[in-house]
Amino acid sequence: MGGLIRRPRSAGDVLRLPGDALRPSDHGFLAAVLSPGTRAVTVGVDMISGAAGLIWPGDRVDLILTQTLDGPDVSPSRKVAAETVLRDIRVIAIDQQIAQGATNGAVDTATVAKTVTLEVSSSKAELIQVATRLGRLSLTLRASHAGPDSDTPQTTTWAGDVSAALPAQPPPPEPATVGSVRVFQGAVADKE
Repeated sequence: MGGLIRRPRSAGDVLRLPGDALRPSDHGFLAAVLSPGTRAVTVGVDMISGAAGLIWPGDRVDLILTQTLDGPDVSPSRKVAAETVLRDIRVIAIDQQIAQGATNGAVDTATVAKTVTLEVSSSKAELIQVATRLGRLSLTLRASHAGPDSDTPQTTTWAGDVSAALPAQPPPPEPATVGSVRVFQGAVADKE
C-alpha cells in the first residue's frame, strides 16, 4: 500500500509532496484508509486465535466466538459453543502494521501479533465489543477469490456436536432431603 492524498483535489491541482500525501507511518493514515461509514475496532489475538501470523492487512476474515456456558442445569454437551458472529471483514492493521511491510513505529517481525484491527460498521463494532466479553474470539482467513456468503445462516456448534463422548443430558440432580410438611385445609383436620 503506498500513500494516500490528504484531501480531495481538483483536476490540474499540483501535489506538494510530502505535505499532501499520507504514508502508512503518518498519523491519520488509518482513518484515511477506512471506507466511508465504517469504524476501526481492535481485538486481541494470540498465536492460535490470530491464525499463526498468516493474516495480513487487506485480508478478509470471519470472526468466531467460542464461549463456555456455566450452570448446574447446562448439560456437558452444551457447555462449550462456537459461532461465527461476523463474516467477510477486512483486516486493516496487525498490531501497528497498517500495510504489509509498513509500520507505525518499530515492530519486531519475530514477535507474535497481539492485536488485529478490523473495518466494520458502527453496529458491528458494538457487537464485537460484547463478543469480547462473552468469550474468546478467533479469526479465520477467507479465500482471496471467495465472494461473500451473506445468505449463510448463523449456526452454533455445541460441544456435543464435536464429541459424541459428552453426555447429552445433565447428570440427575442430587436427591433432596425429605422432611415433614403439615398441610391445613380450612376446617378439616391437618394432615402430615
